[in-house]
Amino acid sequence: MLRPSVPALAALTAIVLAASACGQDPVPITAAEMATVPSQAIAVVTVGPSQPPIMTKADHTSAFAIDADGNVVGKLQGGAIDSASIVGWNRGFTLATADSVTTVSQSGRNVLANDEDGVEGIAQDFTSGRSLVWFNTGTGGGPAAQYRHDYVLTSPDTAPLRGSVPGLMLSAAHCGKRAFGVVVTFDDLTAPQPMIKHRLFELPIDGGEPVLRGEWEWPNGFRSESRASACSADGSALFNLYGSVEARRNETSALGLELVQLDTATGARTPSHVGMAGHTAWARPNTLTRIGDRLYWINGDDGAVLSIPLNQPSEVRKEWDLAATGFGHQATVTGTTVAHIDTHNTPTYDEYDLITGQKIRGTIELPWLKSIVHSQTESGKTTYAVAGVACLPASST
Repeated sequence: MLRPSVPALAALTAIVLAASACGQDPVPITAAEMATVPSQAIAVVTVGPSQPPIMTKADHTSAFAIDADGNVVGKLQGGAIDSASIVGWNRGFTLATADSVTTVSQSGRNVLANDEDGVEGIAQDFTSGRSLVWFNTGTGGGPAAQYRHDYVLTSPDTAPLRGSVPGLMLSAAHCGKRAFGVVVTFDDLTAPQPMIKHRLFELPIDGGEPVLRGEWEWPNGFRSESRASACSADGSALFNLYGSVEARRNETSALGLELVQLDTATGARTPSHVGMAGHTAWARPNTLTRIGDRLYWINGDDGAVLSIPLNQPSEVRKEWDLAATGFGHQATVTGTTVAHIDTHNTPTYDEYDLITGQKIRGTIELPWLKSIVHSQTESGKTTYAVAGVACLPASST
């Protein structure tokens, strides 16, 4: 069994994070465990083991809230999990660890006990603060059990809800008060066949079994680039980049990269060819965002912020460059704000406007983080690294 979820009451504690791997002295960080979002917090940084799947109950995934001066003003700690994930929204955030899914807002905290090894994806609705987290659960019941992905639906105002889909949820979205997932069965995904059946499920936010909205066949290996799809303004459609692995990594898009609009009522697909103009389609997690009639994302190879118009064939347009290439960077999008962590030398935090590239906060140094990055985990089997970052904007944009 993994360790239990964090206590529900705030407690003032001092934690000493050893930095033996970096050859530095331990750095004490004194901060309150977050029962609510601290009023002075501007962002939350998550740290976890850098090398999956070496996960033991001795290691941790930790979240640190920072203020405008880079000081730690709140913390949470949970069990170590592969692909630890966090999303932010209007003065709140949702964090997934091995033993809990926790939503923290200005008014309180909701915690759902968890027992998972790996996060598959996390999607959020920025305006409402609702989120969808799904996990690579597996069979969970022996060789005869069906392979499944469990998920958790969260809200700032209501208790989290747990659910499950029969198979692997390849992508998902949370659109206002509705959540959706595109699912394939494990047997179909691993079978040597040219076409694979895909199913669109609606995941009821008030509980109940997933509702099938549509099904279709796509070529084997034809996948979405982002685990989290973008929603239309009214939630009637989902948008994502699709193609084979080769197409999604090809800078000319000669192999058939497509923007697909997926109807949430029927599963009907509307594809549009996308030309990448010298970029790959690799999107950093939790950066695919619809703003008006364009789709934006941050390229994981070169740090370019790219966009394309919806519902028509087009070449991508480079909006601006984020200095986030190579290992040591984390970047996510919350609303229209880009949060960026650079852990080279003294770690720093910045915020940018997604559309214009204008810096709106920073550069803020995080010297306390330097002693954590590359330090050895408690188990001694790997080292710690920044797993994610989410900004906490004061209001919706």
